[in-house]
Parts: sequence; structure tokens; C-alpha cells
Amino acid sequence: MAAQAAATKLPVHPLAMSGFIMALVSIVLAFYGSLYAEKHLAGSPLREARGSAGLPGEPTRWYDRALARGETTVFGGRIDSKMIALTSRSKIANYSLQIIAFVIPFVLGIVAALLGGWGMTAIERSGDRYSGNLQAVFSQLIGSFAAIIAGCMILSFYVWPLMPALYTT
Repeated sequence: MAAQAAATKLPVHPLAMSGFIMALVSIVLAFYGSLYAEKHLAGSPLREARGSAGLPGEPTRWYDRALARGETTVFGGRIDSKMIALTSRSKIANYSLQIIAFVIPFVLGIVAALLGGWGMTAIERSGDRYSGNLQAVFSQLIGSFAAIIAGCMILSFYVWPLMPALYTT
């Protein structure tokens, strides 16, 4: 029986798979929030701390020029300047982008890590009916990493401006 169960492919537990997919979505959003959202948000303390507009200069490498040419062709201009213009004139767009870049990856990361843990428990209790240990473990790892990244960005975006000057200089 054990040899036959090992030969057949067991279905992945739904909790493990949903946690894994949720973790992947949360890490993509967390990376966007930590790497690009500061350039797209008008009034961002991270962008203001740079002492410039926060926009990249003219591209120098060939692949940067190709990307800039593609952005100009598709959007009619650089996406960074378009997003700053949108978030500076619309509070709804500004707050929506903050929620997408910071809050959603934080919540999705925590939920993905919890789903991975619950999926692992369900897989162990099911005997030989389900597989998905890999997905469950990686949903815990990736989900927690995304929640940490988003949590740090939430702290740096919302709490850092409230810190006394002694800590910020």
C-alpha cells in the first residue's frame, strides 16, 4: 500500500496551494512597494528625503533607453512622472496606491503564512490523502518575508515622519 501511494501523485492540499499563491502575490506587491512605490507617491517622505524630485535621470544604458522608449510609446511619457502627476492631483489615487503597495502585501503575507501553517497541519493529519508540504512551507517563508518587507515600509512611510529630529538626522 505504501509503495502504491508513493507511486501515485497525491493532490496538493487546497490550503497549501492557496497560501502559496497568496504568498507569491504578496511578495510581488511588497517588492513593488519597497522598490517603486516611493517614486510614484506624491509627498512620499522617502522621495522627499532624497532631496530631489526622486525621479530617475535620463537613461544611460541601452536597456534603460529601450525601456524608456517603450514607456513613452505605450503611456505617452515615463510612467514615474505619470504616476506622480496622478497621485499629486488625486487623493483617492494616492491613498489607493498606498494601500496596494503597503497594506495589502502586509495582510496577504500574514494570511499566506497562516494558511501555510494550517495547510501543513491538515496535510499531516490527513495521512496519505494530500501532499503539499513544499507549498505550505514556502507559503510560510515567502508570506512572512513579504509581511516583513511591507511592515518595514509601513513604518518608514507612516511612522518615520513622526520621529523626533534626534533620530532622523
